[in-house]
Amino acid sequence: MSMLKLLPALFVFSLFAPLCAKAQSRYRLTGSVRDGRTDAPVVRANIQILDTGIGATTDSVGRFSIPLPRGVQTVQISHQSYETAQRTVTGNRDQTLSVLVNERVTLLRETVITANGPGQQVRSNVGGVTSISVRTLKQLPTLFGEVDVMRSIQLLPGVSSVGEASTGFNVRGGNTDQNLILMDDAPLFNASHLLGFVSVFNPDVVQDVALYRGSVPANYGGRAASVLQTRLKDANATHLMVAGGLGLLSSRLKVETPIIKNKLVVYGAGRVSYLNQMLRVFPVPSIKGIRAGFSDYVVRANFTPNRNAGPSKNKLAFTYFSSNDRFRFPADTLGQADLGGTQSEFGWNTRIASLSWSRYLSDRWQLQASGVWSRYRSSISNPDSTRAYALTSGLDYKQVKVALGYTSGSGAPANGKKTDLGGPRLSAEMGLIGIQYDVVAGRLEPTDARSQINPVRLPNEQALELAAYATADLAVTKNLSVQAGLRTSWFGQQGPVMTYAYRNPAVRSPETLADSSMTGSGQFAQTYNGLEPRLSVRLALGESASVKLGAGRMIQYLQQLSNTTAALPADRWKVSDAYLKPAIADQLTFGYFQNIGGNAVELSVEVFYKRLTNVNDFKGGTVLLLNRYPETALLQGNGFARGLELYARKNTGLLTGWISYTYSQTRFRILGLTPETTVNRGNYYPAPYDKPHMLNVILNYKLGSRVSVSANGVYNTGRPITYPVGKLYAGGRIVPYFLDRNQSRIPDYLRFDIGLTINGLRSSGQPDSKRRFESDWSISCYNLLSRRNAYSVFVQTPTRYAQYYNRVDIYKLSVLGSAIPSLTYNFRF
Repeated sequence: MSMLKLLPALFVFSLFAPLCAKAQSRYRLTGSVRDGRTDAPVVRANIQILDTGIGATTDSVGRFSIPLPRGVQTVQISHQSYETAQRTVTGNRDQTLSVLVNERVTLLRETVITANGPGQQVRSNVGGVTSISVRTLKQLPTLFGEVDVMRSIQLLPGVSSVGEASTGFNVRGGNTDQNLILMDDAPLFNASHLLGFVSVFNPDVVQDVALYRGSVPANYGGRAASVLQTRLKDANATHLMVAGGLGLLSSRLKVETPIIKNKLVVYGAGRVSYLNQMLRVFPVPSIKGIRAGFSDYVVRANFTPNRNAGPSKNKLAFTYFSSNDRFRFPADTLGQADLGGTQSEFGWNTRIASLSWSRYLSDRWQLQASGVWSRYRSSISNPDSTRAYALTSGLDYKQVKVALGYTSGSGAPANGKKTDLGGPRLSAEMGLIGIQYDVVAGRLEPTDARSQINPVRLPNEQALELAAYATADLAVTKNLSVQAGLRTSWFGQQGPVMTYAYRNPAVRSPETLADSSMTGSGQFAQTYNGLEPRLSVRLALGESASVKLGAGRMIQYLQQLSNTTAALPADRWKVSDAYLKPAIADQLTFGYFQNIGGNAVELSVEVFYKRLTNVNDFKGGTVLLLNRYPETALLQGNGFARGLELYARKNTGLLTGWISYTYSQTRFRILGLTPETTVNRGNYYPAPYDKPHMLNVILNYKLGSRVSVSANGVYNTGRPITYPVGKLYAGGRIVPYFLDRNQSRIPDYLRFDIGLTINGLRSSGQPDSKRRFESDWSISCYNLLSRRNAYSVFVQTPTRYAQYYNRVDIYKLSVLGSAIPSLTYNFRF
């Protein structure tokens, strides 16, 4: 890629460079905030110089840097989970301050839902962003006793899923593959266990979770709908620490220990399920045939040299993650591989390795570099001797990234008082990213000498993506602040690749194949590029209210092809080529944010409109699995999504929780050159995952010093479905007749959950104790009313002879049709 393609991003960053020199102060106070018991960095702690209005928050490694006025100053350090601390410093030169803070020792603390600190939703420049701490996640009712990141974010406004057995989620009109799910900087291509019932995120190693569904910063890209950033805890223990949980269906364990005092710390955490043993005790034959199990583990090491001399300027972090799943049905229930056989076993696994290095060049400049490798593999297999097969697919992802960040350190005024800091408050970042894709499109192999399955091997796909970005947060005045960014990306499909031509391009089919051309290795068969501007503006309406306006474009070059409503583990990933164009989403958002009662209650109203370009749909009756010519099944068009999101959250007191309501519409329009390539005669129609109404109610009540009870209520409109409008007779068989796509809906979804948490007595009540034992019991019931919510509705003849009696029945498939209790014992010492 030529330097000309980088110039727009470099130009944006250069606009802010003069401000970096202007945003100076007489002296600076630089330091870090760490946990007094574990020595872990305290992220998003509020740093405030009292009576001046100067304030900031700590970054991901617990560091801060703020202007220091002349004279004796009192610095206050506060965080929702720690005791407030104060230090006195003298502003006569640049100062360094390291602070150890103690965790609040109340046995069952009042629940604080926000993870960004009080009032952050009003002060933040960006709308459509929600953060959830693990502390909040652990107080929600669970399924199978596992704290679940993926299920928790589906309780937020604008987020939904098509059903219980879905491996992804939908955000503001986006498909499941349009969400960038990150574990630190590494992408996950399937973030679920057990076909979506449990997420791969171990709660013992998760620091916090942030979902960007509105204005996405320019340092994120590659997806068209949202970004789910899950940040892992750093290894920072000063002594051996053990945590874990014992449940009825799975257990987990985490061990953390220092290797080199104050420099090298390592932890390992793992989970394993024993569902197979539990399923064998059920007397129902259909359940006895099901086999399910999962496991995952993560190893993380942090190296911080020179910590003894104060906050280290360098930090190295290494992470390795592995997850494995097996799920077997007594028959080919999901019907994805029409290859015969009586049993189907789904398997999928993820491997991630990442290495990151960060260095503080000064108290204002930080350099970061990272390398990521992510591998995903999925399979469908059948053990029948005559139909034995193994079908595998997946992809490898490699990324290198270099970023340079600047911060003036002052942030927004901590108490609303105006302070002359000699210039605007600014933080900025620019970076370069390179990504290599290697896609395994599909391989079918017989696994028994007697198998009648013929081997099929689709050619692998390779692609290269390059991106440069610049983004900046600028507080123009006390009441006006802006986040502006620009991302430029270039994508190339690499050879060797075969491109097919058809006699009639308007109607592509294997029968009309006319010619083919080969692109050799080292060449690019197809290239795309684009600019992705991002802008968010905040106008403060006093100290407790603000309005925000956002606009942005996101481009996605890697897409998942699926003609099922819920993406399955074996669904095919594909790079953009001559026929599959990149998905583009242009979004406009407007929001009003209000805090009441000293941030005890947070209210927000957001509206959005999103223009969708190159949305995917498929011809009726086509098969994507092992399709050598996927362009013959693919249809692309345009669409839009629009909606209203209401959010009310109570942060403090005995009763806490939130209520969210979303009204939205997502519409597609596929207008081809022929009736065969046109859907619903060229009219707009609902997307397969469109749900107009979504209501979530989440409550947590503190019964005493050690006991709390929680409850969830979830209501969604049923998703679209295509019902037959009649039936035809062909060859002596009944054939359903379909007309317009997605014009009906399955029954609405309704679910109630309840949970109880009982905290055990600690072995030591002293906040500075290095060795204290903590434990709690988590009891919950998922789907308390045993409601049989519809996952899908379909028609078929009940028996092989029913067709002769002109009989077709309608069936409703419910994945979880009963209440599911769980019990987990959690411990930490």
